[in-house]
Amino acid sequence: MSNSDPLDPIDDLSAEQLRQQILAAIPDWKGDDLGEFQFLSGGYSNANYRFDRSSSDHRKRYVLRVPLRPQPFVDRVAEAQWYRQLPSSIGIQPTVLDSQSGLMISPWVDGILLTDAFKGDIDEADLVDYLIRLHRNLPSASRHYHVPTLLPEFVGEDMPPWIEKHPLLHSLDDNPLPASDASYLVSCHNDLNPWNILVTDAGWITLDWEFAGTNDPLFDLISLHQGLELEDALLPEMAALFLPEFERSRLSRAIEAFWLREWAWATFQHRSGNRRPEVVAQIATADKKLRRFKRL
Repeated sequence: MSNSDPLDPIDDLSAEQLRQQILAAIPDWKGDDLGEFQFLSGGYSNANYRFDRSSSDHRKRYVLRVPLRPQPFVDRVAEAQWYRQLPSSIGIQPTVLDSQSGLMISPWVDGILLTDAFKGDIDEADLVDYLIRLHRNLPSASRHYHVPTLLPEFVGEDMPPWIEKHPLLHSLDDNPLPASDASYLVSCHNDLNPWNILVTDAGWITLDWEFAGTNDPLFDLISLHQGLELEDALLPEMAALFLPEFERSRLSRAIEAFWLREWAWATFQHRSGNRRPEVVAQIATADKKLRRFKRL
């Protein structure tokens, strides 16, 4: 692909337009050094591109993130602060993150996404070990990721009656969590699907921290379990390895919160004009999962 070609039908930015955005973020770079742009599929609220920065004595690869639309909960100032605290052994440190626009440039890291790597030698015990190491090293989060509170931001006033009646939405007061739940809130990723984890020779790197905030750590475990489409029977076993003293009722609440978020996020995307088949499928899957819960 030449540098003057349009990049991908899903996004109409040319390589030259991307080059200008990069130079606006990092004026010391030279436009002639930037090339080999490649659209990276998979983004929903952001478009991502890989590119090279070359000179006479070196070549380095980067990823450019271009936000497409605002998202509920996402706060670019808070995101920039989070990255400043995040250990490099956990996540990739951005070269630049514009807290006004959300445009971000990060070093490219070679690896395999967990969604592909899991088909090999990785098993459920490896997933739990990763989660334990991750949560042990996360910095303190300044915001709380509480799905019932966020649901109206995703969906607005046009919320189906069966969602409005969900028990998790009936605790919206000054203290939206029961005291027993509030005691175990910790920093979490909150979107820990296998497409956000990169398996590298140096270890596992976690990507995309836009939703970082305090939550029940079981939410991260469930995101990983459900994203990999593991057997339901494995979840309590993995939870017992991850948090030996957890209560089954707590696990049930976290599962329902996860599928409420999945429904709300996909509904928000769909109403924003994103009609990709996987978004439509996620709405249907989340609807089915939520209706299966006995207390609904």
